[in-house]
Amino acid sequence: MADYDAIIIGSGSGGMAAATALARAGKRVVVFEQHYLIGGYSQTFELEGFRFSPGVHYVGELGEGGNLRRIYEGLGVADDLVFFELNPDGFEHVIVGDERFDIPRGIEPFRARLKQRFPSEAAGIDGYLDTVDRMARELEWATPERLRDKLWMIARMPTTLRYGLMSLSRFLDQFTQAPLLRAILSIQAGDHGLGPSRAPAVVHAGLQSYYMNGGCYPRGGAGSIPDAFARQIRAHRGEVHVRSEVVRVLVEEGRAIGVELSDGAQVRADVVVSNVDPSMLWSRLVAPRHVSSRLRRRVRHLRYSVATISLFLATSMDLRAAGLDSGNVWYNHTTDIDAPYRLGEQPEFSNIDELPGLFLNISTLKDPTMRSDGLHTAEAFALASWDAFSRWQDSDPNHRPAAYEAKKAYIREKMLDTLERIVPGLRDHIVFSSVATPLTNERYLKVTRGSIYGPENSLRNAGPFRFPIKTEIDGLFQCGSSTLAPGIHGVTRSGLAAAAAALGCPDYELLNASGQSVRIYPAEDPSSWPPELRPHTPDSPDALTG
Repeated sequence: MADYDAIIIGSGSGGMAAATALARAGKRVVVFEQHYLIGGYSQTFELEGFRFSPGVHYVGELGEGGNLRRIYEGLGVADDLVFFELNPDGFEHVIVGDERFDIPRGIEPFRARLKQRFPSEAAGIDGYLDTVDRMARELEWATPERLRDKLWMIARMPTTLRYGLMSLSRFLDQFTQAPLLRAILSIQAGDHGLGPSRAPAVVHAGLQSYYMNGGCYPRGGAGSIPDAFARQIRAHRGEVHVRSEVVRVLVEEGRAIGVELSDGAQVRADVVVSNVDPSMLWSRLVAPRHVSSRLRRRVRHLRYSVATISLFLATSMDLRAAGLDSGNVWYNHTTDIDAPYRLGEQPEFSNIDELPGLFLNISTLKDPTMRSDGLHTAEAFALASWDAFSRWQDSDPNHRPAAYEAKKAYIREKMLDTLERIVPGLRDHIVFSSVATPLTNERYLKVTRGSIYGPENSLRNAGPFRFPIKTEIDGLFQCGSSTLAPGIHGVTRSGLAAAAAALGCPDYELLNASGQSVRIYPAEDPSSWPPELRPHTPDSPDALTG
């Protein structure tokens, strides 16, 4: 007899969406998470009283009619979520050398601003944005199953077939040769993890379109999203367990029947949904005798996305006075957007004059309710390879060698050198900092080679070549960044798709909660928020009165 109807391995956005949908459908659900925090890359963690989010720094598709909004409302988690909209006049601040360009919300404002900055490139700007928009519209109807039908693709995806298989660099060649314009149009490649010379145009177009209407940040940090899912799961008698590592998927007669935990306990269920990456699932959790030779070969040769080095910091500096706001900052030293990705493939991280690129997120400007003491928290990310740190992978994570700690100190200084270009004087106002490497990602998130997007988003892993939701083992389903699409939207959709496949129903039938509404307020205008949300600073009247 089964202990549960469904077991979910991992509590990332995909796993939590699957668990919520199944629990709401009346199934007895349990989520097993190996970490002490839920959420995967959507978690929020605390260091010395400061809160940081390692993976989710903005979310799209939350406006009226947005797909992610529809999922949150339909799964009953929307009422537990509040989002702050990033500065609509510049939700992405692009800094290339000494040049700055602010990307506004909406394709037409973006188009107008590009033409104002590059008047001689007007025709190319129109061509690029119109083509991206057409590809994105074609992708709305594309499922892995439909993408295997060549006649369907020819009829419904002509723009994607013409342009989408090109590299982003070659795609840009069709419209412009202006170096700075090309840099602005491609710098968001950091959201899918491949530089312009290798990124498929269709992947970049889908990502760029997803954020075309701006972005939002969850109140309390990214961890508020898995927390909302957990509340809904428990409200429907489901369970979420942390510090519960799954070490084996139990298979009998070609069917998944449960899992074994690290303490030796075996838990049975009719359905198992995996929210771990393919190498973890098929090379470690499922015994080789249950895996086809074709799948073993694919996993063995699977190439993973870039990894990151991260600097989590707190500062006493007035960052708004320094010219920052709720928008993201994408910095590149030159117009060569491929440069950071080349660094991310180097086997050593040393002898670096200057980091070629960096992403900066100021969480306390996106969510002014996070702190009331005048301090700001921020996260900065640059690319680095797993190989540059692999020599220390077998060392005790609580007592890494001195050489590893020295490397982290080197990283801190290099990242601060680059941040000084964006925020002069920042180094002198740091009150806390901590560096993470690809080993940190692997330790806490169990991601292969410390990757940030799972398998790399090349053509080999795109569309019909992504891993299927329903696996070759009956009763075993998979979700996450290796399936439908990367990013929080893609993985959340994949969890819903896994639940629908397990139940044998269309996914829209699972979005049946009523009366739910995502709340979104402008990060730049706290005066427009409900009184209970407005931040209380030491200088505010409310703070003075108690």
